Amino acid sequence: MPSILDIAIVLVYLIATIGVGLACRGRQQNDDDYFTAGGGFSQVFGALLVGLSIAATFFSGISLLAYPSVAYNNGPGIAIAALAIPLAGLPVLFWFLPKFLQHSGREPYGLIETQFGYPTRALASIMFILLRLGWMGTLIYAPTAALMAAFQLSQDWFWPIILTIGLSSTLYSAWGGLRGVIVTDAIQFLVLILGILWPIAHVFTHLPVSVFDFWSNMESSGEWVTLNTSIDMTDKRTVWSLLAGFFVSNVGIYMADQMSLQRYLASGTLRSARRAFVVNIVGVMVVTLLLTMLGVAMAAWYSQALQIAPEKVDDVFPRFVATILPPGAAGLIFAAILAATMSSMTSGVNSLAAAISLDFARHFNRDRTPQQALQFARRLSVTIGLLATATAGVVRHLGTIFDIAQSVIGVFLGPLLICMSFAVFQVRVSQKSMILGMLSGTLAGWVIIFSPCDSLWVAPFSAITSAAIALCGNLFRKGESADQNKTAHHTKRGESITIASENKP
Repeated sequence: MPSILDIAIVLVYLIATIGVGLACRGRQQNDDDYFTAGGGFSQVFGALLVGLSIAATFFSGISLLAYPSVAYNNGPGIAIAALAIPLAGLPVLFWFLPKFLQHSGREPYGLIETQFGYPTRALASIMFILLRLGWMGTLIYAPTAALMAAFQLSQDWFWPIILTIGLSSTLYSAWGGLRGVIVTDAIQFLVLILGILWPIAHVFTHLPVSVFDFWSNMESSGEWVTLNTSIDMTDKRTVWSLLAGFFVSNVGIYMADQMSLQRYLASGTLRSARRAFVVNIVGVMVVTLLLTMLGVAMAAWYSQALQIAPEKVDDVFPRFVATILPPGAAGLIFAAILAATMSSMTSGVNSLAAAISLDFARHFNRDRTPQQALQFARRLSVTIGLLATATAGVVRHLGTIFDIAQSVIGVFLGPLLICMSFAVFQVRVSQKSMILGMLSGTLAGWVIIFSPCDSLWVAPFSAITSAAIALCGNLFRKGESADQNKTAHHTKRGESITIASENKP
């Protein structure tokens, strides 16, 4: 069982986070203030907060548990994800942001409607809602599983912990709006880094052998392959699956995920959005490398310190925190896990409320006053938070946390990325072709999920299929149009000849 000190630290942290989120909500006069903070983060400090907020959203309690477990089980190759981040960031920074901020207005998916019509925007929004609901269910489940594994709690604790995490996150995201979410995200990101550094420092200062000896032993024994260059798609965590999977996922999150798009709009200006994005890139790379190092540290500890590791790789880090670190440290680190979870949970609640309000409610009811729209957004946030909390009870039977996250995100994120890319780049694709491409891409993603392939291939294949079907459908329609024009031309020509013949004397 956790110590009184650990419980006190976690409770104080939760109460403080909710208080800060509510205190920083600012003036909210309409739903634009609620969903994009009215573009009020345009100054240098505001850009810093937005950048840290994007980075905090990128890393959730899922990341804090999934990345170390992958590094523990498969070796440090997961660090390649850090290389994929700047590669994904370049097109966003120099190509996407200028066009998006110039043409999007104040609605994240407004550009999709402009290019492909409202039905395509509605489909994109539905995919985003399904993506983030499944992700948020996983998000709440991850720290719950960690706490139960760490302190070996019975199943009776499952729903009390789920409800505590879900309801506390819902409370301050519903009343704090995006402004409160961004401020608390930035604070939580710093707590997250501290929660990673502490166990790493403990392992490397108490390890009975040097890090270099441990690394050599792992490679010589065949337990690790530092860089797996196999081209077999069923192999787990190869160089190619890591690069392709994380590149597509990162670009998709930065370009097509409303959680990121909201923050660009909150930045107010292109210069401020770019500043925030660079801060995010640096923060995400640092945390990715630290999480990889944390997994390596766990492998070093359990292979060299003669201690029995838990059977489930997702339980390795939580059990280490609860049984090895001194009282107080466990409370701080579980507060960090909750920090990562709550920052992403609140972002998800706010973004889903924005999607439903802007993409559906506002479209069908344009007569609401600004205050009515604000109240609707708050009630919607509460409903979404409750629904996501209930979803957490479903995802616990779907595999490891890493694979669940990659599958849930990839199956919808690939089609969303292609749709937003085509809209921004103004690719001439018909509405029907774009919708067919997105649905086909989602189907392709599900095929990969239920195949033996690594879950990292879900996002690339769903994106490639979406683009190919949309473009092929458009070419078919062009050919069909050309045939119709040709037929019409011959018909008119035949009519002209007939008329000319009839007019002959």
